[in-house]
Amino acid sequence: MKHEAVAAPAHAGIWVAHGAAPAMDGAHSHDDIEVNVVTRGAVEYLFGERRLRVEEGRTAVFWASLPHRLLAPEGEPAEVCWAHVPLSTVLTWDLPAAELRGLLEGRPALAAMPSDVDAQKVWRRWESDFAGPDADAALLELHALVRRTLRAARTPSGTGPASRPLGMAAYIMERFREPITTADVAAVVHLNTEYAMTLFRKAWHMTMGDFLLRRRVAEAQRLLATTDLDCSAVGYAAGFGSGSNFYAQFAKLVGTSPGQYRAALRAGSAPD
Repeated sequence: MKHEAVAAPAHAGIWVAHGAAPAMDGAHSHDDIEVNVVTRGAVEYLFGERRLRVEEGRTAVFWASLPHRLLAPEGEPAEVCWAHVPLSTVLTWDLPAAELRGLLEGRPALAAMPSDVDAQKVWRRWESDFAGPDADAALLELHALVRRTLRAARTPSGTGPASRPLGMAAYIMERFREPITTADVAAVVHLNTEYAMTLFRKAWHMTMGDFLLRRRVAEAQRLLATTDLDCSAVGYAAGFGSGSNFYAQFAKLVGTSPGQYRAALRAGSAPD
């Protein structure tokens, strides 16, 4: 499979590639918003127990932090264009709240790619742009593609999927800055705490605590990238109750300290 990953020094963590879709032996996750455009054939993902099929000519956008697996292709492997954008970058785009919430609750957005756009040509250009001086322009184009996909896939108010796992995830997304407990989350969907924890883990393949932690760290990354708040203030603003807990959990998930993460962004290099 042809995979040429390109990270732009000016935009830490951006990755674009195109080629034949492989089967994955197991699920994986990464804290990016993933964009897929199928240019030939079709691919099928498994998110927990849910399947997502993406046909030729369609775009899928989803939060890749939720474990997902690309299933074995039927017949000839599909051709796909991929892009990964760090969630911390996407959070600076000021997307409509309802659309961002849908992504972070685990609802992939599916829409048709405009018929007059040749995705493979666009991706080949992006591979060059993200490695050179035109990275800013390429990121604007990628931003626009995500916005168009989310808008085209928008579900009319009141008709979206309603389930207890989604309800619990939505509550965490709305209250992540507060000192919420598993009992608080369970109460929202009228379940006892133990059963709610089991149901949540089955749906999202992580605990409520892990989900809450990922959301707080993503908010901290956004604040580090877009504000001049000192690191301790960032931690409190993102919902961490103490500075020591913030520093420890951030380093555990991101692999570097908050200060090093901000310094790397400002120096124009991706934190390892």
